[in-house]
Amino acid sequence: MEQMTDSLNGEKKYFLRRREFSILVAQSEQFTCEVLSQLLKEQGYNVVGRAVEMNDTLQQIRVKRPQCVILDAEISGRQGFDIVRQSQTDDQRTKFILYTSRPDLHLIANAMQTGFFGFLYASDGLEELYQCFQTVSNGGCYYSTGFMSLLKNYGVEVLKEDTRQQLSRLSDREREVLRLISQGLPGDEIARMLHISYRTLSNHKTNIAKKLNVGSCRQLTRYGITIKNYLL
Repeated sequence: MEQMTDSLNGEKKYFLRRREFSILVAQSEQFTCEVLSQLLKEQGYNVVGRAVEMNDTLQQIRVKRPQCVILDAEISGRQGFDIVRQSQTDDQRTKFILYTSRPDLHLIANAMQTGFFGFLYASDGLEELYQCFQTVSNGGCYYSTGFMSLLKNYGVEVLKEDTRQQLSRLSDREREVLRLISQGLPGDEIARMLHISYRTLSNHKTNIAKKLNVGSCRQLTRYGITIKNYLL
């Protein structure tokens, strides 16, 4: 009896913490959005809104300032990454969790560098979802079992935080240059492919090496090879 009481008290405390964690559910399918929202409410979470398209998601983030946004990969895409970056600039409180049901290595690679704090896959159970919220609410980064299996199938490892921060400093053009460098292409060919001068390419390489804290431009090829899956 005493053990049962302790268990109930523990659950009550956890329930109270859930009420303090505000969540916006942004899913591309109306049915999924409604079901997930209702499920979270039944579990005691403070669901402050739901959205099924990107503009509405952005508007609700600005108005309601949720602590967490569950962002569907299908609703987000490239525009979603821009919203994550903009939201980080406007309000550091909001944390983003990426939910994906359709494996897309390009999207996943970009998301792991953009600023998401949680990564969930469609096959994950409810317990994974709760553990993700708990970790994210405490300032950590969570990769679910299903998401880790997805990475393993792609032959990709979790990006280290310092590497993630370094890559976030690169512009789109610099990332493109680094991707081509990682393929072992000579400089003149890269310049031709990007329709830029060799001197401009050299400037890009110098800037990339500086942002990545790489000793010299000659080391960019080796560095690029180690993270090539994140340069798609």
